[in-house]
Amino acid sequence: MFHREKMLHLKGKKISSKGRKGLSNIVGSLLMIVLTIVAALLLGHFAFGLFSSNSHNAQISVSDVSLINPGGTGLQAGGSGVSVALTITDTGNDPVNITSITIGGVTFQNPTLGGKTTYVTIQPGQSVSFTATITGATTGLTGTLTSSSGITYSSGTNAVSSSTFNVGSTVVVQVSAIDIVTHQALATQISTVVQD
Repeated sequence: MFHREKMLHLKGKKISSKGRKGLSNIVGSLLMIVLTIVAALLLGHFAFGLFSSNSHNAQISVSDVSLINPGGTGLQAGGSGVSVALTITDTGNDPVNITSITIGGVTFQNPTLGGKTTYVTIQPGQSVSFTATITGATTGLTGTLTSSSGITYSSGTNAVSSSTFNVGSTVVVQVSAIDIVTHQALATQISTVVQD
């Protein structure tokens, strides 16, 4: 009887030992599956850019554009000029430098201070407002454009017809920028009507 009880006790241990081995195999298999999935996701991230939040997506948009010509018709040298207002927003996920803004053919370039070009930099999700006055000159139109960050762009004299900014005329506003991270060139445009 003692021998039989001992065997049952040993068999119980063997059974319980086998049960533990079976559980270890299941845990080991699940762990291998999880590691395989994690490795596949990491490989996909690096090889195919599956995680869009880590990709570079530079975009800009222009809004709140207004052109006001209180004189109503062509801009003459020494006249009051056209008042311009606009807002540029960085809608991507990289910061951008605004390189130029063209309003009805009048192009405003970045200023150079001490031999270094100065840019208006816009961070992702942020906006910068600009105001300008475009006036007539003897050989075309000229103006200055100032950002809400304090940087002023000048246009020089552009050979643009003074009637471009007559009340009721449609004017195209173009903005060019550079993605600071990838150095990708960006551009966008919007049309608006000159008001009085």
